[in-house]
Amino acid sequence: MSSTSAPEFDERVPALARAGLALGPLFFLLLLLWPASGLDPTQRRVAAVAAWTATWWLTSALPVGATSLLPAALLPFLGALDAKTVAPFYMDDLVLLFLGAFLLTRGLEHWNVHRRMALFVLARVGTQPRRLVLGMMCATAALSAFVNNTSTTLLMLPIALAILSSFADCEPRARAAFARALLLGVAYSASVGGITTPVGTAPNQIFLGQFRERYPDAPELSFVQWTLAWLPVVLLFLPVGWWLLTRVLFAVPADLGRSSEVVAAERRALGAWTTGEKRMAGVFALAALAWVTRADLELGAFTFQGWGDLLKGTLARSPVSDATVAVTLALACFLIPSGSERGRALLDWQTARSLPWDVLLLFGGGFALAGAFRSSGLDAVIGQQLAPWIAGKPDWVVVLTLVLFVTAVSELASNVATTQVMLPIVGQAAAAAGLSPLLTMLPSTIAASNGFMLPVATPPNAIVFATGEIPATTMARAGFVFDLVLAILVTLVFSTWGRFVLGIGTELPAWAR
Repeated sequence: MSSTSAPEFDERVPALARAGLALGPLFFLLLLLWPASGLDPTQRRVAAVAAWTATWWLTSALPVGATSLLPAALLPFLGALDAKTVAPFYMDDLVLLFLGAFLLTRGLEHWNVHRRMALFVLARVGTQPRRLVLGMMCATAALSAFVNNTSTTLLMLPIALAILSSFADCEPRARAAFARALLLGVAYSASVGGITTPVGTAPNQIFLGQFRERYPDAPELSFVQWTLAWLPVVLLFLPVGWWLLTRVLFAVPADLGRSSEVVAAERRALGAWTTGEKRMAGVFALAALAWVTRADLELGAFTFQGWGDLLKGTLARSPVSDATVAVTLALACFLIPSGSERGRALLDWQTARSLPWDVLLLFGGGFALAGAFRSSGLDAVIGQQLAPWIAGKPDWVVVLTLVLFVTAVSELASNVATTQVMLPIVGQAAAAAGLSPLLTMLPSTIAASNGFMLPVATPPNAIVFATGEIPATTMARAGFVFDLVLAILVTLVFSTWGRFVLGIGTELPAWAR
């Protein structure tokens, strides 16, 4: 909007955002001034700040980065946390991890390495419509494990549209079914692929930060443990989702009478690997290897000793983290010559300036709220109120119920906002019921990425909806099926394999008491 335009909050602002702008301060005042709430004064102040922040997050009343500064401003003024305690949350170790990962991603995008990765997969699945859908889904999910789902979808969309253009004169109904299966496959795979690694999507990072802040004595969840625990969900989703999209929801024909050369043409257009591309790919491969091998991995009687142990010395914990790896290699990209452009490194600050700083601020705001919940005891109060609802029920029933509920919430709110608001509550509810907080926090985190019905649920949904190829009713119908399927897959994998890999028992562990 230009400087001469109307005020920012005018008729063009969605009604929900306008309502949220007023409701946030209103909820803040009601909780702050309501002595009959059963909370002590400090807990009321924290609850009031959380309500204001959550309302603006959920309604997008202000840009997410601006809203995320509310805890930094209000918690010290109200005496809930002092300023020197709040400030470190905004440059937490997990914030640095995402900062480093974002910088590496920018390097991949600048040197077209991510595009080569995607086209490499597509070139090996053939050109028949059904196989193209599977190839796009596999490539998207693999890329989304390291690149945020929005960037992944924006990368894959031009390839998908180029493929569709080669079938423009085919039978309309068959072509429409192919288009909807292809585009929804890209959107859904971008969301699901992000759960594979700790750096794949924002809710994963939020969980790790809140969990470490709330339970500092808990064992560390390593990069490889996380990947081993949740990779089966993605591996099951890809064939099941492909079958649903091409055989059940949409009647995609086996052959549309075309032999698409789009993927081959895209690869030829990229030409041979340049020196800069090779070096950037090497740095990224080194980062992935360092993340996977840093921490110890225990699988039953087998223990793989990570390289982080070599640096421990007399410390109880490794002095380095995944954030150390990400920041070190991101910094190296500013020093390593590209070899392709004289006097230019793999990364420059002009490229780095486009980082999503609002997301980094959002992490800080969420961590600050989680810290305030913990220090005031507010999470314990809320958890005790919810504990009777989950106590005594089978673990899989608790997990499935939470996954369905969080998935429903994420259809209307961003997955980041949903995670920030829900995790402190469900974690303490589990502890109050005598269960491991991981039993509720981890499935809830994964479920926050499972919004498939509405265009507003996730950026990938909105991006493919904007093509005009997918009616809203079609997305809602397909998304409802995928919401249920992912809820079942997450519950099944977590209740069997995931708990074993992550060492999650039934009883409340000592570190959570």
